[in-house]
Amino acid sequence: MRTPPRSAAAGSVRYVLAEGFEGFRRNGLMSLAAVTITTVTLVVLGAALVVASALDHIVHQLEGQLQVVVYLRDGLAPSAVNAARGRLQALPGVTGVAYVSKQDALAQLRRSVGGGADFRDVLAQNPLPASFVVTTDRPGRLAAIAAAAERFPQVESVNYSAATVGRLLALTRAVRTLGAGAGGALALLALVIIGSTIRLTVFARRTEIEVMRLVGATAGFIRWPFVVEGAVTGACGAAVAFASVVALYAGVMHGARASLPFVPLPSVEQVALALAWKLSLWGVVIGVVGSLLAVRRHLRA
Repeated sequence: MRTPPRSAAAGSVRYVLAEGFEGFRRNGLMSLAAVTITTVTLVVLGAALVVASALDHIVHQLEGQLQVVVYLRDGLAPSAVNAARGRLQALPGVTGVAYVSKQDALAQLRRSVGGGADFRDVLAQNPLPASFVVTTDRPGRLAAIAAAAERFPQVESVNYSAATVGRLLALTRAVRTLGAGAGGALALLALVIIGSTIRLTVFARRTEIEVMRLVGATAGFIRWPFVVEGAVTGACGAAVAFASVVALYAGVMHGARASLPFVPLPSVEQVALALAWKLSLWGVVIGVVGSLLAVRRHLRA
């Protein structure tokens, strides 16, 4: 079978693209309605994605602050301290081991109390133990690291706030599960609503489709301009939704920084970068799928 010349194939592609964009322009109010519904639906989806992303960012930042504090026995020789450090560094999942001397611990206590407090008049000697602050690659390893460190002969006690870690891990799982579920449900809702809207535009042009079929146009020749039109509709809706959601988040971010400066929210740039490709992809996919389903129904009739 002979393959069509490249010029013919290029001409077909140009025709499909031109007809798709022309159809979008020619439909006027129907295209505007489809873009509007696409925008509204994707704004809701984008807002849900931003909320899930912000919660996940906050949880991730809190996870990074979890650590195991290993308190050492008094009077250890430097060699024993180094031996404990080496054994801690060798534990699975350990990413850092920072030594806090007795003097450093007392200085930290003074800073936390504030006011330049000096305990020399009430304490004959420094009662605070030296310690190691151990960080890990994920919170799930904290319990195992603490249990292993407690068995070291140089260690007096270990603290890693087990209850706090457990609650944070449960919150992490809940946030990620709810975020994925809400995002999936809204995406499905967007597909149904926008697909129905695009079917209306195709239905309004059913006479044009019938004429094209009567003059011998193939199914692909009829279908692809509608697919391009659906992709353009979805892309336009995604662009407007993206600008709206980012502007809304920027306003929320400005207020949050003033009233809740301690909450580690992601920056506007981080949100925009993550949201741009997600909304663009969803907009185009929804437009294309809605067009394919709508045109296929009329081509079967």
